[in-house]
Amino acid sequence: MPNFDNLSAISSISNFGPGWLFGILATVAISLFSLSIGRTRAVISLLSIYVAFVIDRIFPYFKEVDKIIGGSVEEYWLRIGAFLASYAIVFFVFNFSFIRKKLSSSEYSLFGIMILSVLQLGFIGSIMFNMFPRPLALEWSFGFYNYIATSTALFFWTIAPLPILLFIRK
Repeated sequence: MPNFDNLSAISSISNFGPGWLFGILATVAISLFSLSIGRTRAVISLLSIYVAFVIDRIFPYFKEVDKIIGGSVEEYWLRIGAFLASYAIVFFVFNFSFIRKKLSSSEYSLFGIMILSVLQLGFIGSIMFNMFPRPLALEWSFGFYNYIATSTALFFWTIAPLPILLFIRK
């Protein structure tokens, strides 16, 4: 006969609460997002993230932009804004260029696109958390600092989407 006396201890192990609910909501949102964009836009989005990341790393005019806006914005917010603006611009340009036609295909793996979308979200999050000062990244990472805000984590999130590209086709 099974012993159900310690059944209530299961909930204390998982610590089911708002964090889990947020995780479930984020998973559903990522799934819906990945279903709506499809394979071509998912790959274009990934390419746009890489290009925006490179632009952020090599952009030499952050100090001049900071002077223009009067120094009222912290440098990390300026960098995050520039990264997101670069991503949006590059995504728009790639979406209307020859690259979209080259990547178009009716064959796709739905599971592969969902995995790619999760990895893209992790990549963007890791880029942004690496721009934050360490105390702020620790505070805002909700215990996931080692998985998203370190240089090793950024390396992982940079490399992780590449093998998935091999498995996107059916």
